[in-house]
Amino acid sequence: MPLFHRLETEQDLATAQQHGLPTGNETDVRLYTSLDKAQAQAPGPILVVDESILDHPNPPPNDAFRVPSVPPTALQNLTPYRPPQAVTAAGGYVACPLPSEIALLLIHRRGVWDLPKGHLDPNETLSRCALREVREEVGVDELHLLCALGTTQHGYPRDDHYAVKTTHWFLMRTPERSFEPDHRENIRRVAWARWPVARRHVGYDTLRRHMDRIESTVRATLS
Repeated sequence: MPLFHRLETEQDLATAQQHGLPTGNETDVRLYTSLDKAQAQAPGPILVVDESILDHPNPPPNDAFRVPSVPPTALQNLTPYRPPQAVTAAGGYVACPLPSEIALLLIHRRGVWDLPKGHLDPNETLSRCALREVREEVGVDELHLLCALGTTQHGYPRDDHYAVKTTHWFLMRTPERSFEPDHRENIRRVAWARWPVARRHVGYDTLRRHMDRIESTVRATLS
């Protein structure tokens, strides 16, 4: 999960690049748990912080908290500086209960196993976005949404900004067993995998951690 820190001035960017945080007259570092909260503060560049690099592996469930320092290697949008920009997406855990396990529908895109998901269109609800994206990416018509499963968040450079993507996940079922990968989205394969196998093979640590958090909910809903 990315965290966020707002600098006082653009001049602090060079100091942060060389020495990390804090900069200027600060004695510690105030980190925000959402981009919205950081943007609501006084004007200044916003840095995206990789929380997995910090000595504080599990940020408290507050809007903000403080740490003594942040190393330069934890600053994700600094070389060069790209202002963060929020991106909203939605996707699906398409699951099938088996006699002693749960199977999960995976897609193989750009050499990585993943779950189907995509960007929210204007005036589209999150649930409709999730259903549309799953239908398009795996090639099914009949799809049933069961419940919401929370969110994941990750960041990546995109053109002249740093995208901070929040993906809203939903549990789904389909009676269909024939799938057609969406090659326009660089999806090469669609395949079922038992839950432990799926968790082992998905290519993103953020998604594996999310699977751990929601596994009991999925099993209870499908039982």
